[in-house]
Amino acid sequence: MSTSFYEERRLDRKNEREEDRRDRLAEAEAVRIRDEARAEQRRKDEEARQEEARRLRAERKREKARGKAERKKARAELFAKLGKEGDTVGALIVMACGIVPALYFQLRALNGEDLPGIISLCLAVMLEAGAWVATVSGERAKREGRPVGRFRVVMWACASFAAVINYSHAPGESGGWLAWVLAAASFAGVFFWEVRGWGRHGTKATRTKAQRKEDRRRHRHDRKRRRRFPAVYNRYTDILTAHPYGTVDTETAWRDAWRDTHGADIAVTAGVVAHRGRADKALAAAHGVGVETLMVEQLLDDVFNGDGGDDGPSARRSSKGPTGGPTKGGRGAKTLGRKGKQALGRLTGRTAPKAPIGPLDPADLDRVRALADILGGGAKLSIKNVGEAVGGGNTRYLMALRDTVKAERKNA
Repeated sequence: MSTSFYEERRLDRKNEREEDRRDRLAEAEAVRIRDEARAEQRRKDEEARQEEARRLRAERKREKARGKAERKKARAELFAKLGKEGDTVGALIVMACGIVPALYFQLRALNGEDLPGIISLCLAVMLEAGAWVATVSGERAKREGRPVGRFRVVMWACASFAAVINYSHAPGESGGWLAWVLAAASFAGVFFWEVRGWGRHGTKATRTKAQRKEDRRRHRHDRKRRRRFPAVYNRYTDILTAHPYGTVDTETAWRDAWRDTHGADIAVTAGVVAHRGRADKALAAAHGVGVETLMVEQLLDDVFNGDGGDDGPSARRSSKGPTGGPTKGGRGAKTLGRKGKQALGRLTGRTAPKAPIGPLDPADLDRVRALADILGGGAKLSIKNVGEAVGGGNTRYLMALRDTVKAERKNA
C-alpha cells in the first residue's frame, strides 16, 4: 500500500517536472519569436528611415538644383533686360548724380535763410520729388496713350524752380561757371529721362507711318463733316452717345443720322431731289418729249442694259447715282411696279429690230400714215400701235415715226 503511494508520488513529480520543462520551452520559444519580430520591425523601421533620409537628400538636391537654375535664369533675364535697358540704367545714374548735388546745395541755400534743418530738408525734397512724380506720371501716361503735356509742364516747372535756387545760391562769384553747373544738375535728371523715353512707349511709336497718315485723314474727314453738315453731325453724336460705347459702327451711325435729318439716303437732300427734277425736265425738253416719256425710255435702257437698238444708246442720265435712277417727285424707275413692267413688255415685244441707222424708212412712214388714217388722226398714235404697225423696233425710232406723222397731220 505504502509502496504504491510513493510510486504514485514519484510519477506525479516526474509528470510535473515534464510539464514545467515543456512550459519553459514554450515560453522560451515565445520569447524567441517575439525577439525576432521586434528585430524584424527594427530592421524595417531602420530601412524606412534610411529610405526617407535618401528621399529627403534627393529632394533637397533637386530643390537646390532648381533654385540654382532659377537664379541663373533670373540673372540671365536681368542681364538681358539691362542690355536692352542700357538707356534706362544710364538715365538712373545721371538722375542719382544730379539729385545728390542739387539736394546738397538746395539744403545749403535754405539753411542760409535761418530755416530749421527739417524744414530745409522737406522743401528741398519737395522740389526734387515733385519733379520726379511728374516725370514718372508722364511716363505712365505716355505708355498708356494718354496726354502727357500737363505732366511735362509740372516736371519742368519744379526742375526750373530748383535750378533757380541752385544758380542764385551757388558758391563763388555770382553767375560763374559753378552756378551754371548746379543749375544744370537740377535739369539733368529730368532731361535725360526724357531723352531715354523719346520714341519708346509713345502712341506715335506704336503706330506705323501709314497708320498715322490714315488717322490724320480720318480726323480731317470728321472735321469736314462737322463743319459742312452740323445738323447731321449733332444727330450722329446723339446716336453714338445713346448707345453703349463701341456697339454702333460710326459709318452706320452717320447713315442713320443723315436719314433722320434729311429723310433720304446718304448725300441726298431735298435740294438734290429738286435739282434732279429740274434736270429731268431740261433733258426731256432737249429731246422734245415729256418727262414721263423720258423716264420710260430710261427704264427701257436699264432693262436692256443700255442697248439702244440699231441706232446706238439713247441719251440719258446715268442711273447709278445715290437713288438708283431718274426721279420725278421722289419716284424712281424701280417704283413703276408690276403693271408698269407688264406694259413695258407689251411695248417692247418684237421679233427683230427694224429701225435702220440714219433717216426714217419711207415704208415705215407709209405704214404709220396708214395707221393714222385708220385711227382718225395722228393724235391717237402711240408707241405701242406704231410698233405693231411697223413690226417693232427701237423705242426712239418708234417715237420719231410717231412724232413725224403727228407733225405732218398737224401742219396739214
